[in-house]
Amino acid sequence: MWKRTIYVLVLPIVIISCIKEEALNKEADIERFEITDQGFISSLISEDNQTIKLVVEEDVDLSNLHPAIFVSEGATVTPASGISQNFTDGKIVLYKVTSEDGVYSKEYQVRAVHASTSLRYDFEEWEESGGLVKYPILSDTEWSSGNQGVSIATLGKIPEYPTHKTADSYSGEYALELKTIEGKPKLAPEVLIYSGSMFRGKFNANPGDPLKSLYLGHKLPQASGKPYKFEGYYKYKPGEVYRNSKDIIVPNKVDEFTAYSVIFKVSKGAAGNDEYLDGETILTSDKIIARADLTDTSAQDTYKKFSLKFKYTEEMNYDKYDYKMTIVFASSKNGDFYEGAIGSTLIVDQVEIVCTPF
Repeated sequence: MWKRTIYVLVLPIVIISCIKEEALNKEADIERFEITDQGFISSLISEDNQTIKLVVEEDVDLSNLHPAIFVSEGATVTPASGISQNFTDGKIVLYKVTSEDGVYSKEYQVRAVHASTSLRYDFEEWEESGGLVKYPILSDTEWSSGNQGVSIATLGKIPEYPTHKTADSYSGEYALELKTIEGKPKLAPEVLIYSGSMFRGKFNANPGDPLKSLYLGHKLPQASGKPYKFEGYYKYKPGEVYRNSKDIIVPNKVDEFTAYSVIFKVSKGAAGNDEYLDGETILTSDKIIARADLTDTSAQDTYKKFSLKFKYTEEMNYDKYDYKMTIVFASSKNGDFYEGAIGSTLIVDQVEIVCTPF
């Protein structure tokens, strides 16, 4: 009887001792960064997960902003969420995130800017992003490209990235150059080409569905006015040999580029910050209220101006919705499907969204 009683008492202890404690989380990321004050528009975490840009309306006082910071499960952030910060005069505030297990940490540089009512883009300022493998990005991090995905697939072992700056500008020192390059990397041999691309939004590589890698659109403040025209200057030279997605030459087919701007509605307030369109829905979504497409995609040896009026399907109503705007450029129209001509080159400069007051 006593032996049986001892066995019953000991058994739960043995079982409990065999259950391993769940490992503490090693992640140390800021997953979302918002401002609780009135007038917050959006935040953008950089591709290399090291900088954060906060955008607020023009009349917001940058000297006393109250962040709401969401980090990895179990992680801690210093300074803590909710503590007011001064972001005036371009001041950068450093935030340090420490993982739940206390082993890993990461620092973020955070700055806040007022939303600009001047929607002009000259592609002058560039820098490098990435960890061990660097790739070119625009300093204006509201623009993104597929360079991050190319760096992952090729491990950076390419002579030139498809999206980069060029000194062949319409005005100023630099312009944006998009070039379709050869693919077939060891990590993804089915990728026959990489089309140069640049768009207003975010990129998060999704090898299983490349069109889902695009998070298109950034908030369009009401103060900017109603977009009326999409303008800029471009040159285009198609590559010599067009190949389809099966790597078969398509005789007499000439590559084309893509250039368009789209405006779409999102939920009012903070809820709309996480609403985007992707490479599929940018063509089909019922959230789209206006678009401007450059349809003449033929070769152009010298700079040519484009000036395209937005075609609206419904009027903007900021009482009911917020709105986002994206701009998309690509050197090969069907590059998302790995079709195009190696060497196709699109150069773009001095882009502007012309707006009219409400």
